[in-house]
Amino acid sequence: MTQPTNPPPEHQTADPIPQLCCHCGQLTREPVLVGEAHTASGAGASIFACPEDAPLFGENAVRLEGRTS
Repeated sequence: MTQPTNPPPEHQTADPIPQLCCHCGQLTREPVLVGEAHTASGAGASIFACPEDAPLFGENAVRLEGRTS
């Protein structure tokens, strides 16, 4: 798995898009990127956790500063 990276500042806005936490299933307005799902037949997906559950995924978790375009 490749390491998630922070998006460049020019692609960030004030508020992240709410995401579902992959661990507890709760909607969070402070998503933390904890992984990426890759598929052979289509686009992959980003996997997010809430700030409380993000430490469960280790030091590679990336807190999003704002929306990415």
